[in-house]
Parts: sequence; structure tokens; C-alpha cells
Amino acid sequence: MILATGCHKKPAEPDPAVLALQATQATETQNKKVIEAWAEAMNRGDLAYLEKVIHPDFVDHAAFPGYPPTKAGYLDLMKLAQAEWFGNMHVNLLNMVAEGDLVMIQVDASAVHKGTVMGAKPTGKELKWASWGLYRLKDGMLIERWEQLDSFAFMSQLGLAKMAQ
Repeated sequence: MILATGCHKKPAEPDPAVLALQATQATETQNKKVIEAWAEAMNRGDLAYLEKVIHPDFVDHAAFPGYPPTKAGYLDLMKLAQAEWFGNMHVNLLNMVAEGDLVMIQVDASAVHKGTVMGAKPTGKELKWASWGLYRLKDGMLIERWEQLDSFAFMSQLGLAKMAQ
């Protein structure tokens, strides 16, 4: 009887840096999916979904004047905007970049002006505006929001801003 002995190589241990990178990429991909679902919910007027995807400790760094920078403040504004100010609201995600727990988006949005907004009487016209948003996510939920929209274009369409002559 002949016994053969050999060198059995132990499988290589995964590189911790590679594992960390893979976990980060998975989180970034998941966070982008949350933002895509948020945009789809906005387009459907699905406030129940927004209620679920916004973290209880949400901070809105771009809160609309008169609304607290909280989950309740953001949801109240969205309810008012969808129920009274705008019809047929549509959010079009043009670009999206994720890094860690942050997702940056470029948006073109539109809606029909159906109610009084900041003193501007309804016109029935379609409003269009561009914005950039930065969202921080935690546990698959939106926990912070920063946004910059083209306020001049938006206010001009409402008749609340005019170019100097």
C-alpha cells in the first residue's frame, strides 16, 4: 500500500479591503434603488410609500418656509403640494451618483399649477423646474435631504419673479 501525502492548500482568506468595497458597492446600489422608488412614488402621488421610506429622525436641510425640517414637515408639504398646489406631478431622474450612504440626484420636474402657491393663483399651466438633491440614507431609509432648485425659473412661471428690464 502506498500512501500519498500532499500539500493541501488552505483556501485563501478573503481580503478585508475587497469585502469592505463589495459591501459599500452593495449599499450604494441599494440606496440608488431607494431613491428610484422615491421618485416613482412621487410620480404616483403615493404618500403612503413616502411615509414608509422616510426615517423617523429625518432632517430636511431644504425645508420649505413655514414647515419644520422633520419627517412630519416634509410629508405635510408633499400632501399639500399634491392635493392642492399641483396636478400631474412628475419627477424625472436625469443623473444619480452614490457614494457610501449619500446619493446625489439631478432632476427635471413638472406639474400642472392647479392651486394657489405662495399667493400665486392657479393658472392651469404646466410648470417645469430643475433641481439637485443630496440624500443621506440609513437602514434603507431617507434620513437627510439637501436640495437646490432653480427658484428663479420656478417663481417666474408662477408670476412671482421677473427679469429686470
